[in-house]
Amino acid sequence: MAFFEKLNKVAKVIEEKTNDSMEMSRLTAKAGNAEIGFNKDIQKIGEFYYEFFLAGGTVEPNILATMKSAKNNQDTLAEAKAEMARLEENIEERKAEAKAERIAAREEAKAEREAAKAAAKAEREAAEAVAVEALARETEEAVEETVEEVVEEETEVL
Repeated sequence: MAFFEKLNKVAKVIEEKTNDSMEMSRLTAKAGNAEIGFNKDIQKIGEFYYEFFLAGGTVEPNILATMKSAKNNQDTLAEAKAEMARLEENIEERKAEAKAERIAAREEAKAEREAAKAAAKAEREAAEAVAVEALARETEEAVEETVEEVVEEETEVL
């Protein structure tokens, strides 16, 4: 029986620890939810009084410095966001300009290549024309020489 008594004691200890752990988890969750709720409520109160201050309401002197500091921070935030928007616009403009410059440079290079090809083609055609003209002259001269030789031979025969 001593074995069963020890087993019962161990089971009871485990049950107590489990119950304690579950109760601690429940209370921790309850405390966490209460803290979150409290912080939200305090934030709402602060927002209410800040809006009241901005609308020209009178606030306690001991919180006035904090209200003014909050207003300065809000103004600084608005200025920073406006500057960030302007900077973003400038960045986008520079990107667009750089892209346009790259496109123009590619088009210019393409036009230069096409002009070089056209010039090379014209040069080849001109060289061919000169060669054809030279060949024509040579052929004419050869024909004239042949005609002269035939005429001389015909003259000798007669």
